[in-house]
Amino acid sequence: MTTQPFDPRSEHGIALIVVLLLMAVLSGLATGFAMNGRVEVAMASNESYYAGARAAAEAGINRATEAIRADTTHDLLSGFDGVVDELNAAAAANADNGDIGYMLNGAPPYALAGEYTYSIEIFDDDDPQLYTTVLSADQLIAMGNEDGTGFVDLNDQLILRATGFGPGNTMVRISRRILSQENITVTPPTEANPAILVDGDLNITGNITVEGDEGNIHANGDMTISGNAAGVSGDATATGDFTANDGWHSGGTQGGGKSNINVPEIHASNYIGHADFILHDDGTVTLGDGVSGCGGSCPTGWTWSGTTWSSDNDISAGTFYVETSVTMSGNPGKKGAELAVSVISEGSISITGTPKFKPENDEKLQFVTEGDLIIAGNVDLDDPTAVEGQILVREQISISGNPEFQGRILVQNADDEFDDVTTNSISGNPTITYNGTLGAIPVPGATLTDYTNNITGWMEQ
Repeated sequence: MTTQPFDPRSEHGIALIVVLLLMAVLSGLATGFAMNGRVEVAMASNESYYAGARAAAEAGINRATEAIRADTTHDLLSGFDGVVDELNAAAAANADNGDIGYMLNGAPPYALAGEYTYSIEIFDDDDPQLYTTVLSADQLIAMGNEDGTGFVDLNDQLILRATGFGPGNTMVRISRRILSQENITVTPPTEANPAILVDGDLNITGNITVEGDEGNIHANGDMTISGNAAGVSGDATATGDFTANDGWHSGGTQGGGKSNINVPEIHASNYIGHADFILHDDGTVTLGDGVSGCGGSCPTGWTWSGTTWSSDNDISAGTFYVETSVTMSGNPGKKGAELAVSVISEGSISITGTPKFKPENDEKLQFVTEGDLIIAGNVDLDDPTAVEGQILVREQISISGNPEFQGRILVQNADDEFDDVTTNSISGNPTITYNGTLGAIPVPGATLTDYTNNITGWMEQ
């Protein structure tokens, strides 16, 4: 048997291999530890982001809960405008459904400290946006015969949802249930007696003064006050929207959303029985019976143009029923006591210059027009003997200049047949004084609605 001698060179390189293997193992361990550390850090960050986003959502829920409990005048589901169009989901009226930004003084998202924000939404509890699958008919019945649209609340249950947002697209949603009960009461009819009542929109510019015991203005549409209107001693109200300059205040109540006030139907023909003279549409004049000639007692100061009756400085006293439109100018009555002149027109009435009139008839009718009424210049209808007159306008009214009137103005705002003016406007520096001596106008019994909202339960997504 032959034995090979040991050759030390045969072990050369083993130490290097062992060292490399150890380095690879150590490197792998270091990499694993590093990756594990990064994962742990990421997990810790995610937990921190989640906790922050959830805290933001909770802050939103708490803020919204406080606002909702304090507000009893709005239907939470229909937004600030109170309107829901259930037949057309894309209707503009639905854009603010479930939005309570008007309670939170701004639009979402609402910022918190750092990178966290939240949003708030209100849903009907059957709103399809809340569910991944369509609710079945049995489920809707069990929910209180809901309709599955999310537009109409049929079971007095809504969902308040807050979504918290954080770094790294972190999002947490939590919800609470709202038991929202609608309470409806009907107030008994009342009466109103404003100095100016318009059955539509009214735009006021300039420096109107409305004073007296009933120095109130009301519009059954929108009211816009863009001038000073510094002398409105009573209420300035609208059934629609009310807009005024910042810092402007009436002497009484002001604002929109008030009860509608009935404006009586206005037709010139209803008042023909008050006429002393009738100015016909053929240029002739008769006594108030419409038949008898006036002879030597015919009124002065009237001119027939072929389409319109016009008055001048020499107009005589009386109540005149005019079958056409009327223009009045000059300064009749200005040099002495007020002239007792009333005009009832089947057309429009336009008054300029500086006439000085007071009502001539027992019903205190100053002007009645089937069409529009335009008052400009320095018309003086302010009787110092405290006789309060009535101005009745079927269509629209335009007041400008510096006129004075003592009494009440009623504007029906009927559809335009006469287009002398097409909107109701008051400008210049008019003064209206009314102490309420004429009959009050009934206000229909108003339906008042308020809401009781109780927030219960927690749901988390």
